[in-house]
Amino acid sequence: MVGVRNAQVRTHTTWQFHPGDYLVVAIFICTTVVMMYPVLESPTSLLLGWAGDNVQYVYAAGWIAEALRTGASPFVDPRINPPEGLALTATDVPYLGYMVVAPLTWIFGPVFGYNAHLALAHFLSGLCAYLWVHRLTGSRTGGLVAGLAFMLAPFRHAHSYGHPQIVSTYPLPLFFWALDASLRSQPDRKALAGLAGATFLLGAASQYYLVIGLLCGLVYALLTFVTRRLNPLRGAWLAAPAVLIGALFAATPYLVIAQEGIYNTYTTEKTRMWSASPMNFIVPYHLHPLWGTLVEQLRPETLWGEKTLYVGLVPGVLALVALLTSERRFVWVGTGLFAFILALGTDLHTGNIPLQPDRPIWLPAYYLHQLPIIGLMRVWARFGIVTILFVALLAGIGAAQLTHCSKEVARPGDHTLKHRRSLLLAPLIILLVALDLSPIYRTTDRITLAPRPIDIWLAQQPGDFIIGFEPVIDDKINYYILFGALIHGKQTFAFMHQAHMPSVFQDFNERSRGFPDSASAQRLRDLGIRYLLLEKHMFDGKRAFRWDVVEQRLAETPELYVVTEVDGVVVVGFR
Repeated sequence: MVGVRNAQVRTHTTWQFHPGDYLVVAIFICTTVVMMYPVLESPTSLLLGWAGDNVQYVYAAGWIAEALRTGASPFVDPRINPPEGLALTATDVPYLGYMVVAPLTWIFGPVFGYNAHLALAHFLSGLCAYLWVHRLTGSRTGGLVAGLAFMLAPFRHAHSYGHPQIVSTYPLPLFFWALDASLRSQPDRKALAGLAGATFLLGAASQYYLVIGLLCGLVYALLTFVTRRLNPLRGAWLAAPAVLIGALFAATPYLVIAQEGIYNTYTTEKTRMWSASPMNFIVPYHLHPLWGTLVEQLRPETLWGEKTLYVGLVPGVLALVALLTSERRFVWVGTGLFAFILALGTDLHTGNIPLQPDRPIWLPAYYLHQLPIIGLMRVWARFGIVTILFVALLAGIGAAQLTHCSKEVARPGDHTLKHRRSLLLAPLIILLVALDLSPIYRTTDRITLAPRPIDIWLAQQPGDFIIGFEPVIDDKINYYILFGALIHGKQTFAFMHQAHMPSVFQDFNERSRGFPDSASAQRLRDLGIRYLLLEKHMFDGKRAFRWDVVEQRLAETPELYVVTEVDGVVVVGFR
């Protein structure tokens, strides 16, 4: 096996898949199975997390698969918000991943496609980190440690509860790997194509990661030039257009609808609360099977879904070992620190409370937020994944250094002794990494997603017509409306993100004001709606009129009549 000191030689050799890599792949597959454990009982109906964004992304997986099969645009669902249709890219969608798993979605349904995408994202995240470190060090132990540290990062598990685009971290190591290769030598066409492709993968997985990658990639490039005293005019400058090409292709579906003015930038007050605390990187995951309960008692994190950024004690110690000899230590640490600073958001927070609520000392993220496009970002804590990545990569190099035999053997018996020590130390390090980062799975943290009775009733009604749900107020009901459209195929009104609502949907909401009465009935009928579907439990006197008031007003509105009631949803028609 090639030693760590020969890492630079390996970076210029052709990659060959060795039989030993099959064992590594098998370990990543087993780890993926464990990470998907809560839904394995019924992957066609079970989702990790609670009803919310996960339901929306099941819809996205289902529509993209259906569009590929029927020849429609995977980015616009014409059945939603007629006549304009619903742009799926009004939110961050891992569209390429959903296209890859589309055949599974066709066969087993959208919930299975959603789960398959999550599993693929887990597996590839570990594998891509493994490949880079193995390429650098020649150590499968080092690569495996890096892959597991990145794959098992609590950040990724926390986002598995409903953010598949944020779980899609696998392009990050590929992007920085390709960028590194393009900067360290005279890049050829293959290297530049690889960089463009990695950038495209980054944006096709998540526009958040595209912005994060571009900003952190710029710092990575500057640090590489400084530490290696490279002249950017001697070929490395070609990396910039390669990145630009990949970024533009990945962002095209978003740029198209941006011209419609659908995107709204966030105010500082909206983004400020998503600033991470330095403690978020240090405090272990509250879902750890051994000490998670204690962590939750000592430092509860109400926003753990976004602010779980624990890098790991074991990976952290191994990363410190790598700092002694790794030639990339300054670039990797510098880029990781830059991402750490941006993850802290607009100003310093502790326990989700600003240190200076009224007179804050603004951090770099505050000023970046004033720029175009970046102002669309809401959660600065997500920059922390880059810090997690480079700690994981350094941990892999540290593990390689601890387990490899030195080529400078003083006595003939030393090599055998060190080899035996390596055989004992390698599995111990791997187990410690897994123990440090592995979460516990609670069966209560999952839901069953199946068609609602009203969706089945609508599917049984002949013809293609328009329906409208009342009242459409919260995300949960909206996402179930989207999912239901996959079942019944009727036209309806909904949105992908509450901050970026389509004009047609907003018009539907405006026409619903005062419902039910003659004026609103006439306005809604002008949209060509056949049935209004009233969610009884939402008419609670807070979000809308009380149901008893609605019943009385329905009786007093001659333009409306009750068709039927299906499991708590009252179907109303127009006379």
